[in-house]
Amino acid sequence: MLSTGQLRTVASGLDHPEGVATGPDGLLYAGGEAGQVYRIDPKDESVEQIADTGGFVLGLALDAAGNIYACDSGRGEVVRIDSATGNVESYCSSAGGRALTTPNWPAFARDGSLVVSDSGTEDPAVRDGRLLRVPRGGGDAAVFDLPPLHFPNGLAVDAHGAVHVLESFSPRLVTIRDTVVTVVAEFPDTIPDGVALTADGGFVVTCYYPYRLFHVHADGGVEVLLEDRTGLLLQMPTNVSFFGDGLRQLAIAALGGWTISAMELPFAGAPLHYPEL
Repeated sequence: MLSTGQLRTVASGLDHPEGVATGPDGLLYAGGEAGQVYRIDPKDESVEQIADTGGFVLGLALDAAGNIYACDSGRGEVVRIDSATGNVESYCSSAGGRALTTPNWPAFARDGSLVVSDSGTEDPAVRDGRLLRVPRGGGDAAVFDLPPLHFPNGLAVDAHGAVHVLESFSPRLVTIRDTVVTVVAEFPDTIPDGVALTADGGFVVTCYYPYRLFHVHADGGVEVLLEDRTGLLLQMPTNVSFFGDGLRQLAIAALGGWTISAMELPFAGAPLHYPEL
């Protein structure tokens, strides 16, 4: 297990960042609870607010041109943000003709569609989450033909098109291929939140509570990668993104705090897909 002493701060003064994503420019992008969208240079720890959605920014993804696609729970939609001008426009506000409930995390598939978790009701007793696919160019999303998910949260799409998604209230990580759901790993007595793919077919999973990161190996084995029992450095870790040379640096967003932390890992992350749209 790694030590919290290996953590460093790469951005401070943020408004409770829930999501963090690496752009095609190698910079980091994060959101705030009052609709802020931040651009972060991890080399010099500089932070620039580049847009304001007016809502509550959760997960983010970027295309090849650097446009940002953000799940905004306050607006109840996925928005597209021009990172050069800060212009914000609606990209998806419905799925199957029904309004989104809690758009949470986006990830691009190879065909340019955007897979989105619509978490549903924030109540562990209710299982009404959906997995969505927004077509290239945006608009009404298609709903995956699955039983209702138990608060689907962080997700990732691999190079083969499989979708890996956390069900925070189950709590478990599942893989979805077509309509087949396979349980990859379970995390008893926790609330898992975010996930990132590793280069060797495994995962890093963040845990909103207790304050912990897991390493899920390609064979499904689970080990604690990092834990902050005090909550002084990792305050409700929510999402992670690999960045830097060789993708061996891990950026960690924490909803309960005001910073993006980072640390070097002994393994690499899988590269994200940035479609030409």
